[in-house]
Amino acid sequence: MRLGVTNDLPPHHQKYIKIENISNLDNIADVEELKTALEKINSKQSVSNKRNFRPVGDDTPVIVIQVHKSARGLQYLILSLSQVQGIQTALLIFSHSYYHESINRLVRNIDFCKVMQIFYPFSLQLHPYKHPGVDPEDCKPGYPTSKNPKYCLIRDARLTEHKQHWWWKANFIFRSLKWSKRYQSPVIFLEEDNYVTPDLLYMYQFIHRSLEYFPYVEVVSFGRTWARNPDMNLLTVESWRPPFDVGLAFNKTTWKKILELSEKFCMYNDYSWSYSLLHLFENFPRGHVDMVACMAPRVLALKEFENTDDIFISVSKLISNLELYPKKVQAVHLFRPEGRVDKVTKGPPFGSGGWNDIRDQLLCLDPLMSTTTEEKRYDFADGPRS
Repeated sequence: MRLGVTNDLPPHHQKYIKIENISNLDNIADVEELKTALEKINSKQSVSNKRNFRPVGDDTPVIVIQVHKSARGLQYLILSLSQVQGIQTALLIFSHSYYHESINRLVRNIDFCKVMQIFYPFSLQLHPYKHPGVDPEDCKPGYPTSKNPKYCLIRDARLTEHKQHWWWKANFIFRSLKWSKRYQSPVIFLEEDNYVTPDLLYMYQFIHRSLEYFPYVEVVSFGRTWARNPDMNLLTVESWRPPFDVGLAFNKTTWKKILELSEKFCMYNDYSWSYSLLHLFENFPRGHVDMVACMAPRVLALKEFENTDDIFISVSKLISNLELYPKKVQAVHLFRPEGRVDKVTKGPPFGSGGWNDIRDQLLCLDPLMSTTTEEKRYDFADGPRS
């Protein structure tokens, strides 16, 4: 994936596209030190820029970004967020599965809204030689399992980490953050390779109000596969399914319902969090959940544009040609003579694999389990020593 740089940006946005090459990753000498540092960061729940903006209230848009190592993709997501109308009212939460100073500097440079960083405590980086990282008891595809048939399973820790991180992140936000007990608005979930349109929060306000008319709707989606000439002012009411996992949003009420069925997510043999969530939703009373979705996506997945010469310029041109900020927004059901059209997608009954290790399943069932680390005498307020 090659992302280009444009010189047409306002000067105050230029800093969001000036990053270091992190191909040579830091060698973390003391993993236990890093664990302790990140645990303290998570427990402090510090919010940057909070003196410049209003505190978190129920009307504060909360946007959560799951981050791994793609600093180059993340910089363009941050750039797109910086151009969102009303972003100064939002709180951005960056949930990291990898600690790297270059990525941290990208996040610390943000000055257009409130920012929080949290760190997934069961990452491969923090467990380099044992589960939930790459474990000697894991088998590589193609290798016989007869040496240790009781424990040896074909498992790709890089894939299981992504599902575990997504689940931990949602649990941490809805169950552990101090302000989340009173927060009832939908939380928007993004990933580091997403790109948002400037009217994301403008549409968020319309969608938030539309939920009063559709009390049975459980989730919201701001993304879908891109199609030519979409209706910019149209919202659809239909059944949730991938690819509506891009720009997914839901509130604490829906999350409590999800938690009641957590075993349907954690015991489902599929390394994809989105298809695991689809399986969980199949166990809701109606056999699915309804969503309100934008007919024209306000969150784009950059991987859709991988075949273009310059992904960033292609996406920028695409967005510049759209009629954003519609004055009137309509929400529609699709009907035919026999009633509402429900395109209900079902996942494989037993999943697509990659998630049959009991250790992964148990960790998922208790994602906020406490970890024990030896207390050190040094101060990690600003992260571990370089």
